Amino acid sequence: MKPKTGRKHQIRRHMKHISHHILGDTKYGRGEHNKLIREKFDCNRLLLHASSLEFYHPYKKEMIVLEASFEEIFKTIFKYNY
Repeated sequence: MKPKTGRKHQIRRHMKHISHHILGDTKYGRGEHNKLIREKFDCNRLLLHASSLEFYHPYKKEMIVLEASFEEIFKTIFKYNY
């Protein structure tokens, strides 16, 4: 996903609307999905990750790019074979 704004819960609400709930989302997610990741992976958090953020610096007017790698819990779940 590449959202254009950062409105509160925007991604979570849109994903729920198209039935692609985010794992660990207790407000907009699905309880059975959250239960599965808690039991199988001991994960009690929202699995939403921003791999990069870009914005213009308010004073310098130059592009700032922030990048972050995935946490281990994401890597573990991605590798898991159901």
